[in-house]
Amino acid sequence: MANKPSDTGAIAVNGLYAAYQRHPVLSDISVCFPRGEWTAIVGPNGAGKSTLFHVLTGSMKALKGEVTAFGEPIAEHRRAGRIAYMAQRDAIEWDFPISVWETVMTGRFGHIRQDALWRRLLPMRFAHPRHHQAVSEALDAVDMSALAKRPIGALSGGQKKRVLLARALAQQADTLLLDEPLAGVDPPSEQLILDVLAKQRQAGRTVIMVTHDMPGARRFVDHVVLINRTVRGAGSPAEMLSDAKLAELAVGMSSE
Repeated sequence: MANKPSDTGAIAVNGLYAAYQRHPVLSDISVCFPRGEWTAIVGPNGAGKSTLFHVLTGSMKALKGEVTAFGEPIAEHRRAGRIAYMAQRDAIEWDFPISVWETVMTGRFGHIRQDALWRRLLPMRFAHPRHHQAVSEALDAVDMSALAKRPIGALSGGQKKRVLLARALAQQADTLLLDEPLAGVDPPSEQLILDVLAKQRQAGRTVIMVTHDMPGARRFVDHVVLINRTVRGAGSPAEMLSDAKLAELAVGMSSE
């Protein structure tokens, strides 16, 4: 087993095992995601990247292992709304009759639960002004304020990604987990999303994203973790995203 990673990072994973219906997906994952940095998780399809996020967000229980955030059990940070998650686009029912504004407001539910009971019983439009302000700022950040009233089903692929990002930003969390935020978007949306994430990192937040976008990762991120069922490497983009390292990653499991 790998040495236990430092718990001084934003998120530290130690000896994590996960499986679907007894089929192993992640084996002995031990890795630390640096605090206040932008980390890209890279690996081939089926490598377990999204599964790792499911464990981090609590939607899946690991068979074994420990996950901490800022030195404490990660569940405490999830309950406090300090960890925001941006799912892949197909994780949302886009035909549901809900507007862009309402979708982004769902990102505030964790905070709304902390309000007085009478406020929690009111429709979302009557939520405390600080929630409206957070949604407004998130929509502005992704350049979607003009489409706040539009049904989410009427959006383009890039616009849908922006809405998902805005919902995560509205949580005002310390750490952002983003599953393929650049997949299937047009070039202007891709650049906007990268710029928004760069600003989040500059503001001191920890950004952790799964991505297949190697050019974007090479230009923007601080740290790269290579995963193919287990951790295959961690370090700088220059080292981890070299052609030789990526080729080695792709065939990592076949050599075992």
